[in-house]
Amino acid sequence: MENAKHAFWQAFFLTMLFFLVGLVLGVYLEQIRSDNFSIAFYDSEVSLYDSFALGKLLDSNITSCDALKKTTLDFADKIYNEAIELERFDEKNKLTDSMKSVHRKYDLLRTLLWMNAIGMKEKCGQINTVVYIYVYDTQDIEARARQIVWARVLRDLKEKEGDNVLLIPIASDQKIGTLDYLADFYNVKQFPAVIINEEDVFYEQKSVDELMNYLK
Repeated sequence: MENAKHAFWQAFFLTMLFFLVGLVLGVYLEQIRSDNFSIAFYDSEVSLYDSFALGKLLDSNITSCDALKKTTLDFADKIYNEAIELERFDEKNKLTDSMKSVHRKYDLLRTLLWMNAIGMKEKCGQINTVVYIYVYDTQDIEARARQIVWARVLRDLKEKEGDNVLLIPIASDQKIGTLDYLADFYNVKQFPAVIINEEDVFYEQKSVDELMNYLK
């Protein structure tokens, strides 16, 4: 009887030990992921400030429009690829508050990028902007399905057009006042929505070829 009790307590303590080790390891790995995305965010933030700095130089004719466009496109590609990684992480994991905060920071960066692109067009002429505004936290199955299709179409458009298109996906439900203002200014009534060159707004699904007709 004593041996049975002894074996029970041994098994109990071992179980608790493995549980606690697993819990600590899980929290540690989650923190590492969060830290990695935070580092990536701060890197992108530096790139954005660099892009704005070039815009200031353009006012004094120290830099060229070609240099400004290249820097902006490089920055857009950088945060777009980072956003894809973040979305993949979203699909596989339940996000912590810190990870949600990182996602919100990225949406703010992309909103600032859109603003910078609008200003750059006024100084340097045409560059094709394709802004995709979607709902990040939605339980609507139909809306999620539309957003998945839109994301695939726009990804194909970007791959086909390359540097001819500045693709900027932004979540609409992150409480970013500047984005709300821009959406209202361009008369965006619902989400998801795709805005091409601040002129044409699409809610219904379009193919890559159809969207290309609106590029310049």
